[in-house]
Amino acid sequence: MIIVLEGLDNCGKTTISDMLASYYKGKGLRVYVSKELTTEVGQLIKGRNRDGELSPVTKTFLFAADRQIRMESIDFDFYNLIIMDRYIHSAIAYREADGLNGEWIRNVNKHNRKSDINFYIDITPEESVKRNTEEKFNFKYTLDYLAKVRDSYRRAVDKGELIEIDGMPGINSVLGKIKMVIDERIGNCGK
Repeated sequence: MIIVLEGLDNCGKTTISDMLASYYKGKGLRVYVSKELTTEVGQLIKGRNRDGELSPVTKTFLFAADRQIRMESIDFDFYNLIIMDRYIHSAIAYREADGLNGEWIRNVNKHNRKSDINFYIDITPEESVKRNTEEKFNFKYTLDYLAKVRDSYRRAVDKGELIEIDGMPGINSVLGKIKMVIDERIGNCGK
C-alpha cells in the first residue's frame, strides 16, 4: 500500500511520515519511507534552486527524475506500507503555481506507480512561513506563491484525488486522523 502525504512546506509531512512509520512497524508491518530530494538528482535540485538557476520546466523534469529514482529503489514485494513524503500532487501544485499546465505535469509523471491513499495536510501560507526555520532545507516562497500552491492542492481535493486533513490544530490531531483512515483501509484489505 502506498500512502502519500502532501501539503505546503512545514505542514508536518516529514514528522508525520516518521511517526506513521514507527507506529506501523510497531504493528509488525514492513514500512518504507521515501522523502523528496534524497537522491543525487535531489541534491542537484537543492544546489541549483538555491542559486535560482532552475526554470519551472527544468524543475518538472528534475523532480520527476528524483521521484522515479526513489521509486526504483523500493522493493514493492517486500514492504507492506510505503509512505511517500510528497509525490505527484506536489509536482503539480508547485509547478502550477509557477504557471505551468497541470495536465502536462501529470503526463510527465504518468509512469509513476499509482498511490493508494493521498492526504493533503492543509495549513495557511502564513503558517507555512511562520514554521520555517534556518535548520530545515526549505525553499523560501512568498505568501502569494504559497496561496497558489494551496489553491492547486484544494482543486485536487475537490476532484477527490486528495483527502484533506486540517493541519492547524497540531501534529497529534493530524496523525490521529491519518491513522484512522489508514487503519480502516488496512482492515478492509485484510477482509
